[in-house]
Amino acid sequence: KRGAQHAWAGAVTLASLYVLSLYLWPRRLRSPRDHPAVIRARVVSLVLTCVVSCALPGIALQVALPCEASLNAGVMIPTSISGATGIGSVQGALVSTVASLFLCVSLFLGPLVALVLDGGTDALSRLFRNALSLSTAVKWRNHIVAPVTEEWVFRGVCAPTLVFAGAATVAGAVFQTPLLFGLAHAHHFFEVKERALERLVSGNSARNRSSAGGKDSTPTSYQLRTLNISATKNAAAVVAAQFAYTYLFGTLAVFLLLRTGSICAPIAAHGFCNVLGVPDLRKCFTGRNAGLIAVAYVVGICVFTAALWPATDPSWHAESKWRDLVAISRATREMRKR
Repeated sequence: KRGAQHAWAGAVTLASLYVLSLYLWPRRLRSPRDHPAVIRARVVSLVLTCVVSCALPGIALQVALPCEASLNAGVMIPTSISGATGIGSVQGALVSTVASLFLCVSLFLGPLVALVLDGGTDALSRLFRNALSLSTAVKWRNHIVAPVTEEWVFRGVCAPTLVFAGAATVAGAVFQTPLLFGLAHAHHFFEVKERALERLVSGNSARNRSSAGGKDSTPTSYQLRTLNISATKNAAAVVAAQFAYTYLFGTLAVFLLLRTGSICAPIAAHGFCNVLGVPDLRKCFTGRNAGLIAVAYVVGICVFTAALWPATDPSWHAESKWRDLVAISRATREMRKR
């Protein structure tokens, strides 16, 4: 039990370190987040965090005594970080990436069809060519750095370690560890609020100048308090929506990792989702192509649901530790019943 608590404490510490490392730089390198200098500083922080994170499985699985669940299940735990994440196999990386992208295309069939209907047949190629051109620091961050570092820390390191250490069942890893991933995005609240407040103050000042005949007019203290409350509500709504989306994606990413045994599967899914962005469900209800787009959403979700288990079948993925993870998970549940 104590080992399980230590494993969870390590996972929470890593999630906290991932976020806090972004704010260890001088203020000029903390905001705005899209400035190239800020991005470069944060990349350094995240790479160092990834290096430090490798200590968690090393301590939890190798230094500490083997957990009772693994002993009861007769499972040999991985002896290296590459064994736990499947990064040592090129074939495993390719197969898991193809399976992951197939599932993502199925799940996002609705948005993909909407994109083609709105922008023409070459809209998709333009979108991905633009994203993969990596011509700006923002593109590097969104399409390379974020998928690799976030998946390495929150999925590759935390999820399998918690299961192998007997700290979580497979279901617990799939549905609980994404909470850390979702909460790790909560720090965006402050920047979203700041931008919203600047926008509201600017609009308020413009209205005041108009009513004052063009003279400069700063907001009153009462107006500032009202605008601050509005900005806070706006930021809270944005962050809540982001938490829901990142949590749902996190469950899929953990499942892909545990089933395929390769960190490349969730990295590919993460990069794909970052390129497409959050689906605009309004297109299912408005516009002349709403019906066709809605059908594409339904068909895509059905294909995704039907293909999820076959595409991630451990027999297709040589690096998969799924059967060992399930065996430890069952042993963990039995121990909790005692």
